Amino acid sequence: MTHLLTSAPATLNVATATSLLFVAAGTLAVAGSLQQIYEKVFGQEHRGLRGGYRLLIWVVALCLVVAFETVAGRPVRDAWAGLGLVEVVTFAIWAPFFWWTMHFLLAGRVPWRRLLPSAIFTGAFYVGLGIFSKFYFSSTITADSRTYGTIGAILGILTWFIAIGAVIILGAVAGTVWQDRKANGALKATTR
Repeated sequence: MTHLLTSAPATLNVATATSLLFVAAGTLAVAGSLQQIYEKVFGQEHRGLRGGYRLLIWVVALCLVVAFETVAGRPVRDAWAGLGLVEVVTFAIWAPFFWWTMHFLLAGRVPWRRLLPSAIFTGAFYVGLGIFSKFYFSSTITADSRTYGTIGAILGILTWFIAIGAVIILGAVAGTVWQDRKANGALKATTR
């Protein structure tokens, strides 16, 4: 995998600047899509571009959380019991981030308590994807790189991004379904 990510002299040219613009626009589009998904899952009206600054703030927060997890995870990975502890640390970092993300992108229209089950499910699914990725994606990306070249590795990485999207959507939906079933069970118990 290291030969795929070799460093080259840093130069800023038109291609690099264009790539950075596409990355920025794409990241903001992902944040906007995530906001719309959460609005649908939690039955909220779509607000359009109102509060667009939230998308930019969310992107910055995401970068900070990724950096924090990298810094916090490295010593845990190297520890004696690091194998299982890494997943605990990952959950402890990402579940609160997903919880905050839902609340922030929904502009506080959904109470924290209602969002908690979805955040827990999303964090657990994210940890599960991390475990699966260690066994599947690492070897697949390397094998596809050898077989198909750089495009094979890119397709493997894109598949991983799609899996992250599925985790985020399924986590939000699973938490909502669980909470609805719990509320319906409590309602049935009180009417008996």
